[in-house]
Amino acid sequence: MANTAEYSSKTTRDGFLSYSDGSIENGLTTLTAVEIQKLDNTKEYDVIIIGAGFAGLIAARELGLRGRKVLLIEAKDRIGGRTFTAQTNDHNFEIGGTWIHWSQPHVWSEITRYGLSLKESKGVAADRMSILLENGTKLKEISMLDSLVALANAMEKYSDVDDVQGRTVIPFPHTPFVANELVQKYDQLSMQDRFDQIIDSLNITDEIKDMLLALLSMNMQGDIAEGGFIDHLRWWALGDYNMIRMFDKLSRYKIKEGTSTLAQAILNDCKNVTLLLSTSVLSVDHTNTNSSIIRIQTGDLLLARSVLVTVPLNALQNLKFFPPLGIKKQESIANGQCPGGRKFWVKLEKPIGPWFGMAPYPNPITMAYTDDEEGYIIVGFGPDELLDIQNINIVEKELNKFLPNVKVTYVLGHDWRNDPFILSTWSWYKPGQMCSSLKALQIAEPPIFFASGDIADGWRGFIDGAIESGLTNARYIQQYLNKRFPSH
Repeated sequence: MANTAEYSSKTTRDGFLSYSDGSIENGLTTLTAVEIQKLDNTKEYDVIIIGAGFAGLIAARELGLRGRKVLLIEAKDRIGGRTFTAQTNDHNFEIGGTWIHWSQPHVWSEITRYGLSLKESKGVAADRMSILLENGTKLKEISMLDSLVALANAMEKYSDVDDVQGRTVIPFPHTPFVANELVQKYDQLSMQDRFDQIIDSLNITDEIKDMLLALLSMNMQGDIAEGGFIDHLRWWALGDYNMIRMFDKLSRYKIKEGTSTLAQAILNDCKNVTLLLSTSVLSVDHTNTNSSIIRIQTGDLLLARSVLVTVPLNALQNLKFFPPLGIKKQESIANGQCPGGRKFWVKLEKPIGPWFGMAPYPNPITMAYTDDEEGYIIVGFGPDELLDIQNINIVEKELNKFLPNVKVTYVLGHDWRNDPFILSTWSWYKPGQMCSSLKALQIAEPPIFFASGDIADGWRGFIDGAIESGLTNARYIQQYLNKRFPSH
């Protein structure tokens, strides 16, 4: 069993907390039950897993429960990858991946397994809405209910490439290449290309147009000219080809007990698993197909019969492989994916009740909404690197565009884009990338296997996708080991 305590808290090096007096605390308190474990570098493991996000944790659990000796190596000082729950002033803040839904099959299975529950982000269903028009210079307060039908109709027209809401392109969202020719066709378009195709036929007000652009930019967290349209169609299909259902799945419900509680529960279920934290991997040598050599930052060499790499796509460039990986995989890693933008949380001095705000790119905040019952807590998102989320004065100034005269008590978050072990927020591919890269990134090069939320078939970029990818590759690795080393 992985060496764990029951439950405790510690300060991770990740994240920051910025106060109204200008002071900044680096590092956030988060739930963790992980104790330091001693490395036995004389042992040959059945599997070494690089990365203890949800893909790595699930694979470790599944392989360990099947009697495999597993070493789980994590560069950070905590588990969870691009998710962790920070505990500040008696409130839980989800710094990375947050929202889930009961229609996401893999994560919902884990929620059921561990007896966890859901909590609603209240602002998503708020009727009071602020929208910034005319390049962020004009504030208009509207009723969300009055605009929702028009926005949903505009989104349907944007998504409807085949008169059946994209169903011929992605009929089975968890099997993305069923209609391969159509997928290749629409994979070539950027989100901006598609917008330009249909803007003259939308017949909408400037207000609804800006709301549509804000929502599209928010989804890929940047300039929609850089984002692939096929990823929008994938989200649309996963959202049942309906804007309201898609929105509920993306941003309304989260784990009441916290994502770190789920990660910890999975770790506590592990058997035959050794966990190393604060240990980065430099290289993987698989010259000998019977045994891979892993070099870690200390210079130690570790041996394994197989290796599962769960490093985020944009950070894979920092890991060396000997011999080099296949040329298509190398090209996919070099191209990377969209890096995403900024996510931040603020605590207001006074509550504002349920509220929702939107602004089109390139406003520094494209979407923000209250998360708690009273309206003290706001979660916000900004495209690219247009917002310095560590500067509380700048964050407050940008929020004042939506909510004049609100005062921010503190702001917290983490710079995922520039985190050297992550280099991205959630997954969004560039035009042409799904067809050119997804299959190449998924293909195993035994004894090396690859898994992460960035290369899942279904909910790619979500906790569900990471779990899917981890489960899939745990099965592949077990089959490989059974065949290669039958005497085990």
